Amino acid sequence: MRRALFAAAAAALLLAAGCSTEPPAPATPSAGAVPAADTLPAADAEHNSADVMFLQMMIAHDGQGLELTGLAADRTVSEEVRLLAAAIDTTQREEVKIMQSWLTGWKEATTASQDMSAHASHGGLPATGPEQIDALRNTSDADFEATFLNLLTGHQNSAVELTNLAADGVNPQTKDLAERIKQSRADQVAQMLRMIGG
Repeated sequence: MRRALFAAAAAALLLAAGCSTEPPAPATPSAGAVPAADTLPAADAEHNSADVMFLQMMIAHDGQGLELTGLAADRTVSEEVRLLAAAIDTTQREEVKIMQSWLTGWKEATTASQDMSAHASHGGLPATGPEQIDALRNTSDADFEATFLNLLTGHQNSAVELTNLAADGVNPQTKDLAERIKQSRADQVAQMLRMIGG
């Protein structure tokens, strides 16, 4: 199991690295550093509203995931869960930096509209809300790990669905990132389901 977790961590870092040929740094529970702005992978200037919407929504989704993994860092969980949470945390921090840099380069907002009607065609804003995060925060130590894995499994599965937004995009880097996120999150979901199943 531990070998699989380290493999997942390495794959997660490769996702964030984009087209870089440099080997990724190993993930550790304390890893939180993100690339400097001048080392982030660049995106072509051509883009459309679908590219923008996907990136904005994915930034919000990753932000919620970071709240979840942050809670796991401070609680009593198994080493396997701690390693997985740390790898997810590292990857999603890097993804957010990359996506924000692309949107800023396009002179687009880095946050999605809070108007729910603007997102009706793709199911609304990410569903892991403050109430669920607060409930996890207040979960007892005895129940935390199982609750965390179940909530994060659903959250990462919704990320897989969110990548469909990029299908109507025109920017090649955005579409590539969406595909990498789709595969990464699907692998994480499968891994967490195995962990939940014991």
